[in-house]
Amino acid sequence: MSKTIVLGLDLGGTKIAAGVVDSSGKLLSSVRAPTPASGVHKDVAALFDAAHSAVAAAGVPWRAVRAVGVGVPGAIDPESETVWAPNLPGWKKVPLKRLLEKALARPVFIEGDRNVQALAEQWLGGAGGRRRARNLVFLTIGTGIGAGLISDGRLMTGAHGVTGAAGWLAVSGRWRPEFARLGCLEALGAGPAVARFARKALRKKPHGLLAKFSRDRRNAVSAEAVVTAARRGDPTARRVLEEVGANLGRGVASIVSLLNPEVVVVGGGLAQAGELILRPLRRAARQWGQPLASRQVRIVRSRLGVSAGVLGAARYCLMKLEERT
Repeated sequence: MSKTIVLGLDLGGTKIAAGVVDSSGKLLSSVRAPTPASGVHKDVAALFDAAHSAVAAAGVPWRAVRAVGVGVPGAIDPESETVWAPNLPGWKKVPLKRLLEKALARPVFIEGDRNVQALAEQWLGGAGGRRRARNLVFLTIGTGIGAGLISDGRLMTGAHGVTGAAGWLAVSGRWRPEFARLGCLEALGAGPAVARFARKALRKKPHGLLAKFSRDRRNAVSAEAVVTAARRGDPTARRVLEEVGANLGRGVASIVSLLNPEVVVVGGGLAQAGELILRPLRRAARQWGQPLASRQVRIVRSRLGVSAGVLGAARYCLMKLEERT
């Protein structure tokens, strides 16, 4: 039986990833390019170029591609099928499905990036295995925080396409003005929070490897620098990751208590810290969560890494094609 071939596109605020994927989950090609982020027209043109580059790299004819799946960093209005992507200039009520179907001459299926990444993890990653999880959460932690939710085997999208805005979970009892813009958990648990907490800690104790990194970068401290210093044993960096991990764990405790998933898969840039962030996250989730749900859930790091977006977009596309048959 021949395998269905589809194209997966992952649109991000800074990069576009594209790949040709078959129905077994095999990634036949993978290309990456910067997102212009200078208007809808240029961004859609970049998606078009990435799509054709991926097909060429796979060595398959364009006619072999059945359809296209796209993961987008924002909300999709289920009625108008338009996209709102707040991190991309000009992306408000963009008819992306119509634009790409016209440009690529293929059926196009669009879903939020965190949702398609959840599908990818269920299909091929840490939420798969011998028995595919039917209840799972994919928590992506990078510049922002979002969650893809699968309940009883079905993707949860909500009434207005904004399900999974986990960055707005309340994990602090004291209101801060930045919560209105970012959300409470995102302000206290995303990558920029790591850098901010590190700068605060260095003002009190400007010593050690993290302080050296800061001086070398003219007092600019990134989340990546904190993780690197923590891996080398810097106590300040490790305390920062403990604090951020505990904040994330309180958010995960709420998610686990509410949804009772089998597994929470942690992905995104901050997941690269591995156990340095996962250990305090798990500890806080167990402490703050509903006891039975918290004991039974698995909290694991994503196995798919940067390929999750493309594979998830392809998986979503394959599912939509199955619905048509």
